[in-house]
Amino acid sequence: MKFRKNLLAQVVAIALCGAFVSSANAAAVITDGAGTSATIADAGYFSNTTALGMSYLGREFVNLGTWASNYSFNANGSSVAVADESVGAPFGTDASNPFISSIVFSGGNLVLTASFSGGWSFIETVSIPTSGHVAVQVQLTNNTGATATDVQWGVGIDPDQGVPVGLGFDTTNVINATGNAGSVTATSLDGWSLTLANTTSASAFAINPFVGSNCCSPVDPALMLAAAQAPGDYGFADSSINLAYDLGTIASQHSVTFGYEYIMAVPEPETYAMLLAGLGLIGFSARRRMQG
Repeated sequence: MKFRKNLLAQVVAIALCGAFVSSANAAAVITDGAGTSATIADAGYFSNTTALGMSYLGREFVNLGTWASNYSFNANGSSVAVADESVGAPFGTDASNPFISSIVFSGGNLVLTASFSGGWSFIETVSIPTSGHVAVQVQLTNNTGATATDVQWGVGIDPDQGVPVGLGFDTTNVINATGNAGSVTATSLDGWSLTLANTTSASAFAINPFVGSNCCSPVDPALMLAAAQAPGDYGFADSSINLAYDLGTIASQHSVTFGYEYIMAVPEPETYAMLLAGLGLIGFSARRRMQG
């Protein structure tokens, strides 16, 4: 459901967070101490300033190959902001920060970013609720002085968890469900999977997962919502996985809150068995050809 708050509550929330500020950070690392870590840039995406953007049990999922983590925000039928970690930046440089946001509180498993841009307030909270999960909550407040229509949000990532073991950039990409249960999963050849899932109990929102054919560019949420990709397997390729939110109309001085989660998972034992069996068959076939 949509959570509507007045501007005073929004300012108080930012002020309370600001009470913990010692200085703005370029990026902050959150970890559960049990194998899950995420490095968050001031802009709110996974940072490129370290080799570990998002990792689980020693496996990195993001900062490999052409790294990509992004979000897009539309209102009134046009783009308000696109934050893209991959735009023209060499490794070690977070590329874009359209909200001019900064990390105002970090500690343990929490990172909060807040800013004002173009009449919109933006607060993002990132946490590790359980091992292998990185949860994101976004709050947008309309301070433009006018009602905003067609408010849309898109978030995307290029999963490359097969790279560390030499299995390349491609993943098997499956949309599991749409709507409130919306999620999309990318699985590497050795069975390590990354799922981007909605966590908002919001029947008022239209929520569409999307598999992008271009692995490393942000996808306009309007395009994702219009495409309305259905559940199913979208093939083995170097694709991005995304979620798009249709947030509807937000009146002036009101807020909307929504959330999503990145879920990293290790393969089941039978997956390893199948992989080893497949590699064995490939080796046997190659040996027979050489003998023949």
